[in-house]
Amino acid sequence: MRRRDGAGGVTGLVADVGGTNTRLALVGGDGRPGPARYYRNDDFPGFGALLAAWRDDAAPPPLTGACIAVAGPVTTRRARLTNRGWLIDRAAVAAALGLQEPGRLRLINDLAALGHALAALDAAQVEELRPGPSPSPSLGASPANDQMLVAGLGTGFNISLVQLGMVPPVVIEAELGHASLPSSISAILTAAIGARAAGFETYEALFSGPGLARLCACPEDGAGADAAALISAYDPARRDRTAHCVELTARSMAVLARELVFLYQPHAGLHFAGSVARGLLGSPARAVFLEALRAPGPFGDQIAGVPLRLITDDAAGLTGAAQVVRALARDQ
Repeated sequence: MRRRDGAGGVTGLVADVGGTNTRLALVGGDGRPGPARYYRNDDFPGFGALLAAWRDDAAPPPLTGACIAVAGPVTTRRARLTNRGWLIDRAAVAAALGLQEPGRLRLINDLAALGHALAALDAAQVEELRPGPSPSPSLGASPANDQMLVAGLGTGFNISLVQLGMVPPVVIEAELGHASLPSSISAILTAAIGARAAGFETYEALFSGPGLARLCACPEDGAGADAAALISAYDPARRDRTAHCVELTARSMAVLARELVFLYQPHAGLHFAGSVARGLLGSPARAVFLEALRAPGPFGDQIAGVPLRLITDDAAGLTGAAQVVRALARDQ
């Protein structure tokens, strides 16, 4: 039997298991996550121990469902956290949460969680980088389709494609971060850093915190600050190594945006998310990105018509996981 709260909703758990931290929150009658509890992954040997600590701290009521978003490859029954090898088994987690049926727990990729969030984000969670669509001969005044895409640049890289117009929206999972970097981006790197470009073979090797740090590392000794420190130190008036690599990343992100439009046709909006995206596009490097995106190229009118947005809420994945919990409740 479902437990109904005072607002007539269900009580579910949502979690976003990232590379460094895990956030957990309860979902109540309004269908949105409540205040999140944060845990450092380094403090626990695995997700089971972290979940036990949350249960002790939160003393949750009986749950009707749960959605766990994981930064790594996910199947129906298990997930693996990429950067520390945690295995998350659906049946074991469901039992630990007191869910009578494993089917009341969904495991999804963390970018898929952001995909589920796109239709539910409010204005405080998103910033417009470039409005759209712009009228054009090929697109007209309205989006050519109802597809959206979210690209996450943080500890790693990945994307999720979303098809709106259905309830709930259709969200497609992917692992693009491990795919080979397009030649258009490799050519920019080669022109800027020469033979070192060969070390950036995949999307994630470049478009991530570790990738930015490695791009800025001193070739002689391999030393370099982390991505957050590099972006914080970026000053376009100082033509130093930091400015060079941050602007190189911003220009590469513009080419990435073009490639993603070609690949996925997200005419209803291309969203960037993650700590690196927020850092770069929240800094003066945004101007470099937007200028590079305006450069002439194939199908320029279509690219100009795609709205660009930045997800500014670091916990937006919980909003998406909450949409999955609501769908589970409808299906029960």
